[in-house]
Amino acid sequence: MRIQTMMKKPFSLFLLWILVGFSSYGQAPTQAYLDYMNGLESYVQNDLYGKVAAVLYDVDDLPPAGDYIDFVTQIKKELEEYYQKNSVGLKEEEKKNARIFTNTMLVQLGDLYFDRGQELDTSEKLLFLERFFGETGLESSISELSDDLARSLMMTVHTALGIPFGMPNEQVGAFVQELEEPKKEMFLAALIQNDMLMLSGGYDVSKFQIEGFKSTYPQSVYIDNLDNGLLSIEKLRAGAQVENFSFVDLEGNQVSLTDFKDKIIYLDLWASWCGPCINTFRTKTPEFESKLREKEDVVLMYISIDEKEEPWRNYLSKNPMRGVHLFAGKGFQAEIMQYFKVWGIPRYLIIGKDNKIIDVNAPRPGDEAFEVLSKIQ
Repeated sequence: MRIQTMMKKPFSLFLLWILVGFSSYGQAPTQAYLDYMNGLESYVQNDLYGKVAAVLYDVDDLPPAGDYIDFVTQIKKELEEYYQKNSVGLKEEEKKNARIFTNTMLVQLGDLYFDRGQELDTSEKLLFLERFFGETGLESSISELSDDLARSLMMTVHTALGIPFGMPNEQVGAFVQELEEPKKEMFLAALIQNDMLMLSGGYDVSKFQIEGFKSTYPQSVYIDNLDNGLLSIEKLRAGAQVENFSFVDLEGNQVSLTDFKDKIIYLDLWASWCGPCINTFRTKTPEFESKLREKEDVVLMYISIDEKEEPWRNYLSKNPMRGVHLFAGKGFQAEIMQYFKVWGIPRYLIIGKDNKIIDVNAPRPGDEAFEVLSKIQ
């Protein structure tokens, strides 16, 4: 059946956001919040999945945009009713988190229309995007941003424009600038926040963008979100001292970053299950390693975030590479991943002598990375 093959992505997306709802709350949640999220998960799995399938996937043709927007508007009403009925015992921060989580799910529903409507051209997708946020009321009801909500908003733009998410692109910024208010304000705030998440411009660029946003929207409800985001990446600006993380090496010894304080570290965050990581090892890393042999003050450091040591050790035993090999474990929940705000791998960083940051979003192995490393004193 169509639903069995085409609903795989939506199911994964919704399960992802359910997990995000639990993990993104910064403090230990109250029992009331856990009950709230469990009830919402039950609604998604037992009710919403089937409704989305019936309207969007278990049909021969893509529904008209207006019909689907009406459908999502009805889902929005159901979620608002759930919130009103079940949020009474929540703390204020939990209520805020619940609202953000609901809006994130609704934004994802919009993105699913693009997933189903592969035949739509870019102009049709962009028209739908503008209608969707206006007619569902999301452009006015989204009054707070989280990292996940900002990322979801920008995913819809990237999908509509046909641009792979995670790749900085001037076309995305140009599209946002052409939007009408209040969509422009919301998407511009999401764009800036998402750029901070991706560390695509660094602290100083993000600070400049936020100052410009404040100048244009001095009363914006998103200013606190952006200020908090900027504060969270201040520790990642060039010249900042890196926290002294410790890891396990192949011999089982504890190794700390400060053990290499007299070296320049080219750091590669990877995992044995990461296809792009392995492809880079095979196609780019050998030549890169060879060129760096003459630079005695540069250390190639590979930190695995595999959940267990065995896959990490097995890969390196079959595919030995020069450099320092360390194990962090814990996947994307590893301390170093959280510290550097890494949500995708491979990821490359350059840490200078005395463990001071040079670049938290360094070029991948190749000529550009070699040139950058060659210029560091």
